[in-house]
Amino acid sequence: MNTDAKLNRYRPSQDALLNPCHDEVFKALFTNESEESRTALRCFLTAVLHKEVKAVQLRPNEPPVLDDNDKAVRFDVSCTFNDGEAADVELQGVNKYHSFGARAEYLCARLLNSVFHRGDDWQNMPKVYQISLVNFIFDKNDPSTISRYRMQKSNGHLLSGIQTVIFLELPKIDALGDVQPESLNSEQKWCMFFLDADNPDRQEYIRRLAAEEGGIMEAKKTLDRISSDWVLWKRELDRDVIESDRNSELHYMQEQGLEEGLKQGISQGISQGTIQAKKDTACSLKKLGVSVQIITQATGLSESEIAGL
Repeated sequence: MNTDAKLNRYRPSQDALLNPCHDEVFKALFTNESEESRTALRCFLTAVLHKEVKAVQLRPNEPPVLDDNDKAVRFDVSCTFNDGEAADVELQGVNKYHSFGARAEYLCARLLNSVFHRGDDWQNMPKVYQISLVNFIFDKNDPSTISRYRMQKSNGHLLSGIQTVIFLELPKIDALGDVQPESLNSEQKWCMFFLDADNPDRQEYIRRLAAEEGGIMEAKKTLDRISSDWVLWKRELDRDVIESDRNSELHYMQEQGLEEGLKQGISQGISQGTIQAKKDTACSLKKLGVSVQIITQATGLSESEIAGL
């Protein structure tokens, strides 16, 4: 089967766009070998870090995203910029075991270890950033859509400001609704792009976002280009199937747990009811002056249980 036939097989329609909220697509968006892709990454970092990023250089940390033989990779984007500063950018869909905070902190520390070498001057330690777009609510007690974490004293004094962990919580941004692009900050505009870029009914809104935030225009051009790659469409389909399987399995386990719990509850209720009935019978026999031995034989209760009634 040739490339065009494979594309027609996996792509729903000629103008369909890949979903940037899929790991593989997210990474391809920022690592495609094109000026648009590199500009998009630079503008995204500028928006999130609130500082101008003039140039970026990708750091090789795994096989290329379009390697169809690659089956187990981390779909993050690692890069350096601004005199050695570095960032790791990733999209995460599940807060597995509710340990994503520890995971992000570990990745940030590992990134610092990779760019700062033994024997270097402490004063030259570059700043590093772990940037995570999360498709779940990380902090339900804080309505903020973007959160920044750094080591600091209880009075707010920073330890060094070297490591920064940034969470962009997509569900909170999605909950903002059909808000006008000009009312969003730069990070929120990017998040809205990730959420709506593949929606054919939201393309006018995407154009307005791109008009407000230049880098989004370059990201849109890149998305148009990579959406003609059949491998990414296949991976998106495979990921959707896996996600559906996982949700079905969770639903089945929940149903089974509920059914089993119901059975246990009924069984326990019957058991407790039987014990109470035996105790009621024993009390009645005691009032009639029946001996403990006979009551024991009649109810199955022990002598000590009968004595306690």
